Amino acid sequence: MTRLARRLSTQDAGFLYVERPTAPMHAASVYVYAGDLSLADVIAATEERLHLVPRYRQKVVFPPFGVAHPTWEDDPAFDIRAHIVEAAAPAPGDDRALAEMAARYLLPPMDRGRPLWKTVVVRGLADGTTATIALTHHAMIDGVSGVDLLLVLHDLTPDAPPPPVPEPWRPQPLPDPLALLQDAVRDSLVQAAERWTETTFERYRPQETAARARQLTEAMTAMMPQLARPAPRTRFNGPVSDRRAMAYATFPFAAVRAIRAALGGTVNDVVLTIEAGALGRYLRGHGERVEGLELRAMCPVSMRAAEGHGQLGNQVSMMLAPLYVGIDDPVARHNAERAAMERLKAQGQAAALYAMTNQGDQTPAWQQMLAGQAEAPNTMYNTVSSNMPGPQVPLYMKGHRLLRTFGGAMLSPNIGLFFAIISYNQTLTINVTVDPAQIPDPWTLADCLHESFAELRDAADRDAAASGEPALAGIGATGRGSRRATEAATT
Repeated sequence: MTRLARRLSTQDAGFLYVERPTAPMHAASVYVYAGDLSLADVIAATEERLHLVPRYRQKVVFPPFGVAHPTWEDDPAFDIRAHIVEAAAPAPGDDRALAEMAARYLLPPMDRGRPLWKTVVVRGLADGTTATIALTHHAMIDGVSGVDLLLVLHDLTPDAPPPPVPEPWRPQPLPDPLALLQDAVRDSLVQAAERWTETTFERYRPQETAARARQLTEAMTAMMPQLARPAPRTRFNGPVSDRRAMAYATFPFAAVRAIRAALGGTVNDVVLTIEAGALGRYLRGHGERVEGLELRAMCPVSMRAAEGHGQLGNQVSMMLAPLYVGIDDPVARHNAERAAMERLKAQGQAAALYAMTNQGDQTPAWQQMLAGQAEAPNTMYNTVSSNMPGPQVPLYMKGHRLLRTFGGAMLSPNIGLFFAIISYNQTLTINVTVDPAQIPDPWTLADCLHESFAELRDAADRDAAASGEPALAGIGATGRGSRRATEAATT
């Protein structure tokens, strides 16, 4: 692998540049397995697959003077036992206590002197299961590559043999500062030559150049009202503190698909409708007016080509999706969400923003580092809603079935609420990560998600019944993750 191939992209490096002590850029994914999965099991399962995940044995190394983005270099001191550790489950040993434990691992930032991942094996849960808390820096993965990583580290059958290991790993020595500087200068010159070549030969393809310019202009023109008008401020749009909290709500994936079939649109449209309804309920419950309120969610969009699956790193753009919090009627809210998302897709917003982001490749790395630490307030959106489709079949680690998964994501300055959606084995989970200084009761918000889902499901059921279609009401939420369900399970 060349130095250039190992150099972080502008997107990957950006997650290092924007990181702050109160805004780390790593996620915490919780996986709950059947039975007693030992520390030795997790170490063995991971060790057998390290050759498939080379980043697990590499750390980021910055060149002198910020001449270029850092590179992934082999860590000669890598010890898997420093990355996979064991901890006792906190009382009372249920999923809510596990979520509180995982939230504490979202701070502080990860040690950049080591590979940017860690796994905590949690033993002693009340129901006899075992959990792992997997911490992974966003510089290493985006949502799609995170799902790919999940598949690499697990088996599709309980008795699958371990993958064959080629040859023993022999780390390359770390380059000295002069070598790092030399590589950085060379890579910068290569990239500059590539840009010059592309720009020069674009003259001979005027139709393609004009088409790209027209698409970018049309998308930016359509976006100008959003960019010119700041998103309304809410209780979760203040400076983030040094604390985190998590909650989640789960739903049968079949029910979500049935709502989509009844009302039209996509699964993501249904999720946005549920989130908007939940936020409306939550804000009203705290005495805030929501009539006519339209919030804005940043929705990451994968730009990864099919041949890019299995590769780590970030290849994402985004769309700025409206959240119609002020529309009480669930069907009307869904129709509004669906129409807005279709309009954004037709305008090519994600592709336009991706092209704009790639323009950052022409900005020197040291300037990007300085810009990343600027304290400019984020007024473009109120929250993040990241939807990561996962495998719909059960996975296994050392013969232990993965029963369920939930987790926490990154908060950034002025964004104290993050929705992370993942589907696994016919269950869709909406994870909520919050700054408890802004949202002190995340499980209440999880209850609002369940209530918003039920309201939308019942409305879709009525529409289905009016059309002579099968009813949906028999397919309800699982209840796991709900505060009321948790309390009922412990009384």
